[in-house]
Amino acid sequence: MPAELLDRSPAAEARLAEILATSGAAAWDWQVGDGTVQGGWLQGDARFAALHGISAAEAAAGLPSGRFFRIIHPADRARIQLGVGAVLLGAEVFSKEFRILLPEGGLRWVHGRGRCHYDAAEQPLRFTGVLVDITEQKRVEEQLRIAQSAGGVGTFEHRQDFATASVSAQFCRLLGLHPARDLSVRGINALVLPGDPPIIDLEAVTGSAAAELRVARADDGAIRWLARRGEYLPDAETAGLRFSGVIYDITEAKRIEDELRRLNQALETRVDARTRERDRIWQQTPDFYLVFGADGLVQAGNPAWQAELGLEPVVLIGRPVASLFQAEDRPALAAALGRLVAGGRVAQLDAHLAIAPEGEPHRAPRLCSWTITADAGVFVASGRDITERARLEEQLRQSQKMEAVGQLTGGLAHDFNNLLTGVTGSLELLQIRVSQGRLGELDRFIGAAQGAANRAAALTHRLLAFSRRQTLDPKTVRPNRLIAGMEELVQRTVGPAIDLRAELAPDLWPILCDPNQLENALLNLCINARDAMPEGGRLTIRTANLELDERAGLGRDLAPGPYVSISVSDTGTGMTPEVMARAFDPFFTTKPLGQGTGLGLSMIYGFAKQSGGQVRIRSAPGQGTVLTIDLPRHWQEGEEEAGEGAVPPPRAEEGQAVLVVDDEPTVRMLVVEVLRELGYTAIEAADGAEGLAVLQSPRRIDLLISDVGLPGGMNGRQMADAMRPHRPKLPVLFITGYAESSLAGGAALEPGMQILTKPFAMEALATRIKAILDPAGSA
Repeated sequence: MPAELLDRSPAAEARLAEILATSGAAAWDWQVGDGTVQGGWLQGDARFAALHGISAAEAAAGLPSGRFFRIIHPADRARIQLGVGAVLLGAEVFSKEFRILLPEGGLRWVHGRGRCHYDAAEQPLRFTGVLVDITEQKRVEEQLRIAQSAGGVGTFEHRQDFATASVSAQFCRLLGLHPARDLSVRGINALVLPGDPPIIDLEAVTGSAAAELRVARADDGAIRWLARRGEYLPDAETAGLRFSGVIYDITEAKRIEDELRRLNQALETRVDARTRERDRIWQQTPDFYLVFGADGLVQAGNPAWQAELGLEPVVLIGRPVASLFQAEDRPALAAALGRLVAGGRVAQLDAHLAIAPEGEPHRAPRLCSWTITADAGVFVASGRDITERARLEEQLRQSQKMEAVGQLTGGLAHDFNNLLTGVTGSLELLQIRVSQGRLGELDRFIGAAQGAANRAAALTHRLLAFSRRQTLDPKTVRPNRLIAGMEELVQRTVGPAIDLRAELAPDLWPILCDPNQLENALLNLCINARDAMPEGGRLTIRTANLELDERAGLGRDLAPGPYVSISVSDTGTGMTPEVMARAFDPFFTTKPLGQGTGLGLSMIYGFAKQSGGQVRIRSAPGQGTVLTIDLPRHWQEGEEEAGEGAVPPPRAEEGQAVLVVDDEPTVRMLVVEVLRELGYTAIEAADGAEGLAVLQSPRRIDLLISDVGLPGGMNGRQMADAMRPHRPKLPVLFITGYAESSLAGGAALEPGMQILTKPFAMEALATRIKAILDPAGSA
């Protein structure tokens, strides 16, 4: 390097040191030399040296200016050379942003600012400046640009007294213009519709600027709504103000706003109409309406109370709402209100009014379907009288059942004729063999007659289960023990192709039900599962304890509480939703003609409902079926179902007498014969009146055995109730094959009353009599 080109005077060194110390970036001092871009030598600080990949000593000693341009990105090099050339030719300031290539292969953005120094002849002498790293700034700007583009936000900046504004590409797109860095302010504002504020207000000078305006896009003429947000700030480079802001499209928001305005107007109109309609309904409807608070006290009632029941609505105010309902329906009302308090929107229930129409005090209470809603602690209940509808529905259901039974009459007659043939034929052969003295074959005929009779009894039980009017004989049952005793029978029934599994929960709670009915239900389910797996599969019987809260109980149509769940699942063909919806319909079956009556699942449903439980199905085509019986837990320990075994019939104590009331001479004769064989004094009566006369006499009677259905206008239950003043503690055993409403539906059994279902074994009758008369001895 020619020594004459470098000024090594102390003053020059001091100037360079000052530049390097105060720049805060990479600093350079270029001895221009011949005045061309490629001429001269550059000195730089350590940062400058690092950018060029040379040592600090080399940078301080100086390097040819061409080395400086080689680190500039090729895409920016020509632009920077032109800028430097302009400075050397007399431009006052060099200020450019460009990219430089790092020695290790990276890329950085820098902002170069410099100024040219001239000699006495106005020739360029030295060009000094700094390189500031703006890589992070560029990254943020790019992120901002992406965000603005994605969010549809365009930016602009206008300096006071300038005719143009700096804008972003998104700003141009919003206005339908070709992308540009600078646009004419007049051209920008010309796109705004007359009467709307301009995008850039040339007259405003202070504060923030927010406006909403419409523009006609330059490309397609579409009218768009824009929002403008900005602020006027002092400009650091001029003496005036700088207006910086953004614009973004709000056309959709404006459309929604207009739509909401129209909807609100329409809603106000509808609310007025609804209010008038509600008032009209309140005044004219025959439905009962009540308004009551969280304290349960009635606040208002509609005129229907007076029109339908003769009760002025003002009389209702202040009364507890529960007092308007029958006592047996009040728990359901409390549960419905509890669901609303817990956050429910609507509660529904059927409940009877406790108020009879004026002048008709003996009329049956009205059944109403109630809908209750809650809002801010106020409840509104509307009740529609469905008494007549419920009666007609029950008649329709019963007629449908009778129609269905009629469809089976031929088949039932055929079955019963076969069974009766087995009974009567066996009895005739017994009579012949006895007259011939051939007693060795009697057991065979007796067994045949008993078998036919038992099958006939099973058929009647199935039909009664369908109508849900059979008499159950509930006992404390341990389901696990019952299922374990059935496993061998089930395995023989389903065959070796079925893998039978029993998954029984330990510590399973007891239940209260008829064990024979439960056995029949489970066996029926296992047979259905077998038929659904013609190629074999897995059949699983599961038990589990189940605690249902109110929400879970609603989903299963059960009251909250503890239940025992017994399920039978298979891996068979499954059911379609249509089949599953009809599965419990009486006489509905998917089996071929002659292979199923369709009474099985309806019988199980009837048994479960009568036992206080419910039945659930979960199934899908090709995914098997799970049928679950949920029965309430039995809290009171009692005598469990008796096991099989030959036990000698218990004998009567001396003097014990039993009154037998039955209108069927054959049944009465058999019962009396059994009693006398066991040593009891048997007294007979053919109807209720005759039996009551005996009960009102002073004769010793230790037990009353009576059929429920008796002729003469007094059934067995009525007779038992009528004799209570004379014999308050006399035990009663009802024998019946059909539960009359006076026994099963109208009133619960009192202490000391029991039921024995026909047909029954004589030994079972003897055992039950002994258990009633001597509970301690039979325990």
